[in-house]
Amino acid sequence: MLDVKTWLQSTGLPVAETAFIKPPSLPYIVFLTNDNIAGGDNKNCISDRSIGIELYSSRIDRDSESKIENLLNEKAIEYKKNRTWIPEDTFFETMYDFNLIEKF
Repeated sequence: MLDVKTWLQSTGLPVAETAFIKPPSLPYIVFLTNDNIAGGDNKNCISDRSIGIELYSSRIDRDSESKIENLLNEKAIEYKKNRTWIPEDTFFETMYDFNLIEKF
C-alpha cells in the first residue's frame, strides 16, 4: 500500500498525519485518512482509503499546489480541490480529497 506520508514528503514540504503538535513555518501539509478494508472468500484484500490533503500557506501558493497536483496526476488519481481563507489564522487552506483503492 502507498505510504502517503513518504509520498507527500517528496514535495519537499513539511508533512504530518492528522496534525502538527507545533506547526512549522508555512507552507506545510497535513493529511487525513479513513480506511475501509474489505474482501471476499473470508479474506480481506482490498483497501479503500478516503484521503484528504490540506496545504496551508500564507498566500495562494501555486508552486506548492503544483507539487501536490503533479503527485496526484502521476498516479492518475482523480481528486477534488477546494481553497478557503481562514481569517482567524490568516492563511489559506487548499484541500485535495480523493479515494485510493488498492489490492493487497
